[in-house]
Amino acid sequence: MRRKSSRRWARALGGLCCAAMGCGSDSANLWASLGGSVAGRRGEVQVLFINNTPYRAVFAVGTYDQTDPSSEPDFSQFGHDEDGLILEGDESSPIGSLECARVFSVGGPRMLALIEDNLPDADLLEEAVVEGVHFFDVSDEAAEPVLQGTAPAFEALLGVDFPCNALLIIYFEFDDLAADPFRVEFELIPSNSTR
Repeated sequence: MRRKSSRRWARALGGLCCAAMGCGSDSANLWASLGGSVAGRRGEVQVLFINNTPYRAVFAVGTYDQTDPSSEPDFSQFGHDEDGLILEGDESSPIGSLECARVFSVGGPRMLALIEDNLPDADLLEEAVVEGVHFFDVSDEAAEPVLQGTAPAFEALLGVDFPCNALLIIYFEFDDLAADPFRVEFELIPSNSTR
């Protein structure tokens, strides 16, 4: 019972601080738990990608703390390398995990800049260091992968869009209404879900 009331107190204190500082919806992001079961440790987020296009998706995905300029993103890349992660058209990825952080990003420019600035020795796939998601035709008729279009970068905020220890499902879809021919859609399955 005591634990419950201390949580309520922490939420009330967060609300008072926000009211005093005039913060917006991003404030929930700064007060959200990082999900670790041991003090000082972080939880994880599980991630599944479903590519509902006929084209190979090339992109970087990761988590990072947007308020920390020295943040080192926990990231993965999907590219053309047969020895690495590949997400072909009309397929889904295996479920992967990333360290829980304040921002989950698919091809976001802030994440890419933090990787470049703070992880200079990271083993990067050049084709996957791109904003957003690039879609390539890799059919037998094409000797080399041919770019078919892009989807804009996608970011979700901890506490606003997702909690730690949840499953994030990312869909790649065609988009006939926007300037980009493809879009990224997001679904959340909380850790306590029976799905």
